[in-house]
Amino acid sequence: MKNRLAWALAGILLLIGSGLALTHNLPWRYDVTFGDEMTYLASGLTYTFPPDPYLAQWGSLYAAWLRFLQVFAPDTLDLFYLNWRLLIILTGTLLFLYLYLRKLGFAVSLFCALCFQFSALNVLLDPRISAFTLCLMLAGLCVIQARNWSARTVLLLTAVTALVCAYVRPEFYVSMFIAIGLAVGTFLIPKLRRNGKGPQVLAEFAGVVVLVVLMRFLFGNPLAQDEQGSNRSFQAFVQHFSINYNTWHNRPIDIPIIEQFQLIEDVFGPDVKSLRDAARVHPDLVIKHFWTNIVNTTKAEFRVLGSLFFETPLKNLNSPYRKWMLAVLFAVVVFGFIDIPGTIRQLRSKRIRLTSKELAFLILLLPSLGSVVLVFPRTHYLYFHAVALVTIVAFLLGTIKLRAVQSPVLLGGLVSLMMIWVVFQTVQQQKEFQPTPVADNIRFIRSLSLEETVSTLEREWYRVFLYGPGQQPRWIQVESYQQNTDFGRFLNDQKVNFILMTRDMQRYFAADRGFAAFRPEAGGFRRLKAPEPGSYLLIRPELLSKDSSVSWLQKP
Repeated sequence: MKNRLAWALAGILLLIGSGLALTHNLPWRYDVTFGDEMTYLASGLTYTFPPDPYLAQWGSLYAAWLRFLQVFAPDTLDLFYLNWRLLIILTGTLLFLYLYLRKLGFAVSLFCALCFQFSALNVLLDPRISAFTLCLMLAGLCVIQARNWSARTVLLLTAVTALVCAYVRPEFYVSMFIAIGLAVGTFLIPKLRRNGKGPQVLAEFAGVVVLVVLMRFLFGNPLAQDEQGSNRSFQAFVQHFSINYNTWHNRPIDIPIIEQFQLIEDVFGPDVKSLRDAARVHPDLVIKHFWTNIVNTTKAEFRVLGSLFFETPLKNLNSPYRKWMLAVLFAVVVFGFIDIPGTIRQLRSKRIRLTSKELAFLILLLPSLGSVVLVFPRTHYLYFHAVALVTIVAFLLGTIKLRAVQSPVLLGGLVSLMMIWVVFQTVQQQKEFQPTPVADNIRFIRSLSLEETVSTLEREWYRVFLYGPGQQPRWIQVESYQQNTDFGRFLNDQKVNFILMTRDMQRYFAADRGFAAFRPEAGGFRRLKAPEPGSYLLIRPELLSKDSSVSWLQKP
């Protein structure tokens, strides 16, 4: 027992160390990406307890996590990167612990966890709310694996894990109900019904029910619609059915949200407000949508598997002969070091059984398994599937029987090779300083010490980084401006005092006559050069503090 604890602690420390090395200088190697993650970041910056029930569908606990991290990183950009870094470290560490608690072996667990931690799927995941959900899910699975619980207790622990995850990603609420239902169903099986004393069993169920009610009271209903939340599931269907539909008809798939809803109305009619309505009007198209997703998901699973166990281990090994070198190495290992008959015997002896712990894993995977079919095989759904693939590969690797006697020396050698690989990969990655124009623009606007409330005209997400203590920026969407009209009057009417003219914004207004006729100085704006090549900031002078250091900024 002491040895197992020592190995577990050693693996945790190695994964934390590799994660720290992997994420060193992260803000200068990876740029900020705008998207759904910015919505969650804004929720974290404005989070109060108890939260608005609306947040129950939009990552209430994730917002609370970001609010907590803000204590250590008051600057919003620092908060963004701190969260990114911590989640990379935590996912790899918790995955190792889960695999090790499954008794898949130290070296195998370490190897698989490193492949996942260093993979592009994990490092570049967006939105990162899915990584936070995975951490909660793996933490629950580690508790389940840590002891020989009764089947009923395992299912109740699964329900609690799913409940917590549901306040990050609402689809886990369904998993919670399934787990509770199966826990209740254990009373129908005589063997399981006799397992446990009556008062203890009643207390377990009562505790879970009280927790569900308390979470519902404090945080709201994750599956709420209309009054307490938006129809998020239908919005997801609209967004991704439009992708499949336009793909079938060889049309552009990257269309605005307004056009996506218009497409649904044209195809299914104006009264369709849910997936069920769509299936009733055109079951053939809905079934085709599901089948397309199944086919694309199957292909994507193989790509994920190749990325984890081929591309990631060989990353930064750029020889054109690397595939042949790998094939030769594979043949040497298989025929030189592996006892093939012994491996086959071990594989036969380790038959997969659907235990309560395996059932818990499947229940927690159900939301992502259903989402890739009902919605679309998006990367942050496949992210959960990657853990299942890693677990399967770890199981297969654990059945391998070596010709050599497995000794501490052999184990130490394998671990040393993996650590050499970690050092090599991190050294190579530290040399890759990529342009970070978005982060540079954010650092620029954060350095201005802005006063008063910012009213920003934009189509991106820079506004999130303009939040101040107790102050939220006003966001005026570019679509509010009627094109080819008086742009200066529009700015005055909307009281706009801040416009970061990125290259994206300049392309948007490129053909607009009103913008072309607009003279910033006449409109009371000062024009400052921004770090992103070709971009600039239009700002009203009253926003700038007298103490603002803008001397290094140059007019274009």
